[in-house]
Amino acid sequence: MILSSYDSVRISIHRFCLWILFPFAVPQFCAIAAHEKDLAVGIAGHAFDHLGNIGNQADVAAASGANIIYVSGLGALGYQGLPPEQEFARQKNAVEAYLAHAKKQGIRLAIGYICATSIVKLNTFDSNWSVGFRAGFHSRPSSWRQVDRNGKVLKSWYGGDYEPACMNNPDWRAYEKFMVREQLSAGCDGIFFDNPTVHPEGCYCEHCMRAFDRFLGGTGIPRARTSTPLREDATARQARTLAELRDYVVAHPKEFMQFRCTIARDFFAEMRAYARTIKRDTLITANNSLNSADVLFSQCRTYAYNIHEMSKAEDYVVVEDQSSQPRTLSNGNVIEYRPAYKQLTAISHGKPVIAVTIADGDYHTAPDLVRLAMAEAAANGASYLSWPTWPANQRQRMIDAIRPQADFMRKHAALFKDASARADVVLFLPFRKWAETGNCLPSRIAAALTRGNIQYEVMCEDQMTAKDNARRGESPLPPPLSRTKVFIADPHDLNPTERDLVERFTGSGGILVSPEGQSPDALLGKVKDAIGATSIVSHGPPTLRAVVWDQAGRTIVHCLNLNIQKFSSFEDKITPATDVELEVRVSFRPVHEVRILSAERPSNEKLQFTVRSDAGRSVVKTVVPRLNIAAILVIE
Repeated sequence: MILSSYDSVRISIHRFCLWILFPFAVPQFCAIAAHEKDLAVGIAGHAFDHLGNIGNQADVAAASGANIIYVSGLGALGYQGLPPEQEFARQKNAVEAYLAHAKKQGIRLAIGYICATSIVKLNTFDSNWSVGFRAGFHSRPSSWRQVDRNGKVLKSWYGGDYEPACMNNPDWRAYEKFMVREQLSAGCDGIFFDNPTVHPEGCYCEHCMRAFDRFLGGTGIPRARTSTPLREDATARQARTLAELRDYVVAHPKEFMQFRCTIARDFFAEMRAYARTIKRDTLITANNSLNSADVLFSQCRTYAYNIHEMSKAEDYVVVEDQSSQPRTLSNGNVIEYRPAYKQLTAISHGKPVIAVTIADGDYHTAPDLVRLAMAEAAANGASYLSWPTWPANQRQRMIDAIRPQADFMRKHAALFKDASARADVVLFLPFRKWAETGNCLPSRIAAALTRGNIQYEVMCEDQMTAKDNARRGESPLPPPLSRTKVFIADPHDLNPTERDLVERFTGSGGILVSPEGQSPDALLGKVKDAIGATSIVSHGPPTLRAVVWDQAGRTIVHCLNLNIQKFSSFEDKITPATDVELEVRVSFRPVHEVRILSAERPSNEKLQFTVRSDAGRSVVKTVVPRLNIAAILVIE
């Protein structure tokens, strides 16, 4: 027998399913508002507490400065189909005790792991289920899997004992809701859904085919329409056979690809609505992948990782990059994540962005590189997710090296709040183009702008709407377009509404720069000419990055030294930048002081500076004597 509580949970889940027909229409308590401070840049310290056979590392995570942990909890039991009753009860009690202890160590939020699609060891998956629990499902787990157009089961890309469940299958959704309830009742504050993927061949199960029919203009919320719409008659729609729908999919591959990218979004929306009937401020997030910086479009086309769609139903966005840990390679090439942060911010509907960036697929990161990644994320309005799952002989050394950066960021968290990023140029990211190509040109342009230390922002089609009700003296242009002089966009990528907006922009003195088939590096010279006087000029090594933000009455400059090389999982080498001269344009006068703040320097150290006027702006010139990893200049 399995837990008797399973049966009562099953009943509540199915009652819930009767009334939640349109997940986006269900009024939602704003969990982000409830946890706004916990998730704030500078305050939030995200960390996984498990890696391989190293688990339950809440104490280590807290000691290194983390206050939000991502825990296995009961999640691993879920994708294996649940153990016998006594073992499940024992493990749930252990999770409850572990999370209670973690909260006493300073952990503010515990986010529980659930795999969105994995069934492991199908032949024993339901072997411990009670009769009552099994009765809550209309089919066996073997029919919950993704299938090809001929109804043949698709094998998991993970291989081995993994089987890919379909997120549209109602029985799989009911099972996932059970796991959500168990994680929350054990003490988790939110859910992290891993692997929310659709097989590259697509899923052609009956549930996906009916959902695709609705997607094209049936009874659901349509996201796209075809040039030859399906019959609108409800009786005819019900009579259409599964084979007909599959044939229709084959004839309309683009529309089916777009539909596939809504499956995870709709799954998250239903899970979030259900979770908040249990705990009203539950946070929902997921692994949004982005395993490398150049797959923003292509990952939509393969495994349906569409961050623009998924983030609509997430409370914040997590990506797991496997290669872009900021650093300098032995050949002198520089790796950095700022271009990805800028693009993610543009497409995530205002949700907080959190990234784990590692190097060469190595889940252990040397301490100075961790500190650099933390500073780089904050400099770009995001947060870093660490992996403090170190071998015992490395733990204290890593804690001692990383904790000062976390403490520093919390102490100066006010510098990250209510700040506006300086934008000498705005780059247009027409995210909808993923359906046409896996090649994302704006990603490469963003990388070139970053290498050139250009201050830029990225905006996608969501923000390309004029403010028709702008108050007197307020720009009718949407931010960040309203605070830039230069806009990079291919006119062919603009729809009529967007072209009208760009005409307003150029009519008010803005400059449109088109890539016109140029390489991103060639385009950079054209952009610099259009900008004229840039927000900041740095005289230092090419591995130096400076990011400018503005708050009322002060300008903030994040300085990053990317000249840190990885030698091993736990060893790195810093080559400091010395006597770095910076010239920063500010919009206020007079300038009273320039302070430099860093986890490695005395607090509130003041720098010598000079000020000159240029085109109605004050240009502040100062010198940073030494930059090891990161520092913040505050000009007031």
